[in-house]
Amino acid sequence: MADVVTPKAPEMVNLTIDGKTVQVPKGTNLIEAAKTAGITIPHYCYHPHLSIAGNCRMCQISVKGQPKLTIGCNTMAAEGMEVSTHQTSKEVADAQAATLEFILINHPLDCTVCDQAGHCKLQDYHFEYNARPSRFVENKVHKVKALPLGPNVMLDGERCIMCTRCIRFCDEVTKTSELGMLNRGDQSVIAVSPGRELDNALSGSVVDLCPVGALTHRKWRFNTRIWFTKQTDSICTGCSTGCNVKVAERDGKVVQVKARRNDSVNKEWLCDEGRYGFDRFLPEQRVEATTKRGQDQSVSASLQDVVAALKGSVKTLTVVASPDLLLEEYYLLRQLMLRASSVGRAVVAYRSRSLSSVEEILVSPDHAANFRGAQLAGLIGEDPQAEYGEVLAKIRRKEIENVLILGDRAIDPSDVDQALLDGLKAAKVSVGVLTDKGHPVAASLSFVVPGRSVLEKSGLLLNRALRLQYTDQVVPLKDGTVPEWRFLALLSEAAGAKILSADPHKVNDRDVTRWYLTTDTVLAHQGLTIQAIKDGGVQLQAPTQQSGSGVSATSSVGASSAA
Repeated sequence: MADVVTPKAPEMVNLTIDGKTVQVPKGTNLIEAAKTAGITIPHYCYHPHLSIAGNCRMCQISVKGQPKLTIGCNTMAAEGMEVSTHQTSKEVADAQAATLEFILINHPLDCTVCDQAGHCKLQDYHFEYNARPSRFVENKVHKVKALPLGPNVMLDGERCIMCTRCIRFCDEVTKTSELGMLNRGDQSVIAVSPGRELDNALSGSVVDLCPVGALTHRKWRFNTRIWFTKQTDSICTGCSTGCNVKVAERDGKVVQVKARRNDSVNKEWLCDEGRYGFDRFLPEQRVEATTKRGQDQSVSASLQDVVAALKGSVKTLTVVASPDLLLEEYYLLRQLMLRASSVGRAVVAYRSRSLSSVEEILVSPDHAANFRGAQLAGLIGEDPQAEYGEVLAKIRRKEIENVLILGDRAIDPSDVDQALLDGLKAAKVSVGVLTDKGHPVAASLSFVVPGRSVLEKSGLLLNRALRLQYTDQVVPLKDGTVPEWRFLALLSEAAGAKILSADPHKVNDRDVTRWYLTTDTVLAHQGLTIQAIKDGGVQLQAPTQQSGSGVSATSSVGASSAA
């Protein structure tokens, strides 16, 4: 293993917050210090990954010995400091209530029609810290409404509280500086620079950062109320960065996607490609039944028919797998090939791509969410793109007799040409476990099995940086669909190498994950649980010399949660 460099321990300071003793690294601001004691100091403009603006004044606290209240975001913890928050100081509580009243003076009273209603920090804080009627009787200042800032973001100027999070994000993170503030006082308004628009690759992140309803997604405006949705913590599978997300689903459709904070992966950012393309994993027309091609038309077939057609050819079976299959499925496929095959081969679809400077902040140069998982399972080597290209070339040359395509993304759309389709038609047996009825290769396969989208699964993903994470099922299951792990379990059983029960009444996704965590030689001795992995992920250590699988079988594991 590589030598571990032990970082120098930070200098610690001791202080009390609301009578609770706290020890934090020197230089920690009081908002973060209070969190370690389970105390939340309300704030709008502060964000741990942006510079300190100190302009909302919601985070006021009292420090013993100081003549007046100070803001927690820009006050650093010091040895012996005694801090009082709104929980123990009436002066602080009154100051926060007055600050909220001031912020609400010109804010429109339109919560009933605001798209952010139900997940707005202005609503939450008003209810918690200042729930009393407004005393303001003058006319409110009116500002620009429903102004597009770019292709993805809309501004309602009247709702903006000038926290400047969006401006700082574009200045400090993307460094594109599209946004700025015009005018002063109650005439202040957010605006785009002349001749420009907010169109950087992470532009939708400013909506997540906005603590009120000033910035909204143009794609999802007024599509649903958030309380009518089911919200699930999951992982974006657009690339191998593995950004943490919260997905809102209603009636089987993705209606909103927000970044979920994980300091070890994506902080609280999310690229537009991942956010607004989340529903691309759910095709409009689904494969609803197992079919068999014959005489240029498809007829009904059973899952047993497909397994029977494949079981005699497992030793020569070539598998082309989607890059967003679960780690458990890659492992199961590898075990099948080890136990029932001496010639069979598997590859994972991988195509590298170029990125802009802004995309490089967060996006990986691929669309292969879990190719590292396939490497960890020992399924593919260190050059997945070359392996994938080699197999497609053999299919085009009609050199592969038996082929199994696992998942819609097993073959990149740019790789589908007539030679490939002819090669699939010429194969002795060709099977696709697909979700998209209109998939370009579906009509060329011997059998098509109704599969499940990655949004319909729960299980493990390993990102490019070797962080093990857990993705939760986002949308309801479609009747009759078959997860890839179940199809592989049926195939292994038919081939005389039973590895896992395929009975859907006895085994579900979580059971498969638990089975994997106690079976895989890399992770079994770590005692990992699903909950431990869900809490920010678990970092696998890269070896000094990569093995043929791309990840060492002796990799060590260390839990590391998001801050």
